[in-house]
Amino acid sequence: MSLRIDFLDPTTPTWPAELASLWADLGAPHNPDLLPDYFVQTTFVRMGGRALRIADDDGLYGVALLFPRDVEGGRRVYTLRVSDLESGAEVRYGQRIRRYDNSVCAERVGHMLRPYAIIPYRPSDARTYAATHRQFDVFDIGAPGAEELPSIRALRAAIWGTAPGVHQYPSDLYSAEFGPGTALVARTVGTLAGFLLGFYRFAGLDELERVGVDTALGIESQMMGVAHNLRRAGLAAALKRAQATAALDRGIGVIHWTADPLQFPNATLNFHKLRAVAGEFYPAFYPFQNELNRVHASRFGITWLPTSAWGSVGRADRPREDRHLARFPGCVILNHGSQILTDSRGAPHIAVEIPVDWTALQRDDLAAATAWRAATDTILAEAVGFASGRYLIADVAMAGERHYLVGHAFTPEMLVPHGYGHG
Repeated sequence: MSLRIDFLDPTTPTWPAELASLWADLGAPHNPDLLPDYFVQTTFVRMGGRALRIADDDGLYGVALLFPRDVEGGRRVYTLRVSDLESGAEVRYGQRIRRYDNSVCAERVGHMLRPYAIIPYRPSDARTYAATHRQFDVFDIGAPGAEELPSIRALRAAIWGTAPGVHQYPSDLYSAEFGPGTALVARTVGTLAGFLLGFYRFAGLDELERVGVDTALGIESQMMGVAHNLRRAGLAAALKRAQATAALDRGIGVIHWTADPLQFPNATLNFHKLRAVAGEFYPAFYPFQNELNRVHASRFGITWLPTSAWGSVGRADRPREDRHLARFPGCVILNHGSQILTDSRGAPHIAVEIPVDWTALQRDDLAAATAWRAATDTILAEAVGFASGRYLIADVAMAGERHYLVGHAFTPEMLVPHGYGHG
């Protein structure tokens, strides 16, 4: 029987539909081995991942995702995670089907990707979940044990409202065999209170490389959840600082993630507390809608450089209380609600007004939320970038009842790291 492996091309116009069709054939969203197709369509390929279709003479066999794993001697190392049709067969067909030795797929892909190294992996290979413990603030944070995986799933479902039987990010992604970039849970009084999952990423941040930042291997921080009763207790910041500590221990100085620019609590965490910066903007990034995203899901690309002069401040729990817009001299306000006022005109700082409560606005006034998104999409697409004449969103501010994102005129000095690098 002939095994055929083909790379899927994310640059084609048919990529989203092709991926959705393939995922449906594999039993999504009830196949417990599959990651969300919107993640593969967007973040996965931006972090250097590759998707492959596997077929044989009988038709579709499965899908493989090449996850960045390491850089050894300048050579990229990938985890080849294979999800075969069998994992969804009981849901779709009520029967078991053919199964190949995973090494066969890995050998084929290895030939296709020379000189890169390939580590074969199936979700069923996951065996090791060794809990670790380290104190961050008042929280016990570390890798999850196997007994904590159901609590992660329950907390994720409670936060995002996942329906019973619908799978999202499989538990095997936390295993040592898979090799995640970040696998953390937070515990308080013996109860799981939050989690953070991230992957490794290869390059893809050319603007940072041009100013001397080593991006050969970084962390893509994909999903973080905090129990509702602890959302103002500093747990999200503690999880991110634990992530940075683990990354730096590995010699990795770039952590990247995406965030909705209109969520002021997220902006406060990312910019005010952690001192990350947004130099990328992706309008209509995720092709889905839910209770938190009733308007199309635009996103910032957030970069935290915890060894730079700017980003290192965010590694310490030293809250900065002053969030008044007046502390930015020469700042130009670009909008009043959904009304665009002006352009930046070479100002040293810009302020982009965002809703006080974006989730509530989407719920209560969809027309107004749509207008806010359209206006801020226009502004951010024109203003944000890692280049001269553009701005890095790097602060939040308030003036009376109004809330703002604050952009600083781009300067490489905000990004240059000190003391760490991946070798």
